[in-house]
Amino acid sequence: MNIRLVEEKDYQRVLDILNDAIEKRIYTAQLTKATMEGRKSWFIHHAHPKHPMFVIEAEGEVMGWITLTEYRAGREGFRYTSEISYYIDPRAQGKGYGTIMMGHAIEAARELGYKNLIAVIFDTNIASKKLAQKFGFELWGRLPGVVDIDGKVVDCDYWGLKL
Repeated sequence: MNIRLVEEKDYQRVLDILNDAIEKRIYTAQLTKATMEGRKSWFIHHAHPKHPMFVIEAEGEVMGWITLTEYRAGREGFRYTSEISYYIDPRAQGKGYGTIMMGHAIEAARELGYKNLIAVIFDTNIASKKLAQKFGFELWGRLPGVVDIDGKVVDCDYWGLKL
């Protein structure tokens, strides 16, 4: 396994992994498939050194990605806080990819001077909650019943980590 910064050649694979999660309707509140055109500014944002996107490869294929995203853009008081998000190809889930990516991203966040990380996780996403807890994230807040996916309502939890 190799973890590295995303490159333009990876963009379609990143979208494929995201779109798989969107189709499953249990990991993200995004309900419409992501397109290259629609995600253009997102990729540009994550080309900035302060907001990196990393991919993890196995045998030359991208199997997952993780981002450090500006939290509450434009509000300078949050400059030391980043939102961490990650998605893993279904074939790679449960094989340690998330652990490797999370450890790498947390170390990168420290090096970038962040003091807080926030992971936004559906209450029903047990695997992501366990991964966050493994790295010391704590439940900082819950937004009850705010996510509605095709009529199924779930809570959205905010998990935080002090760096």
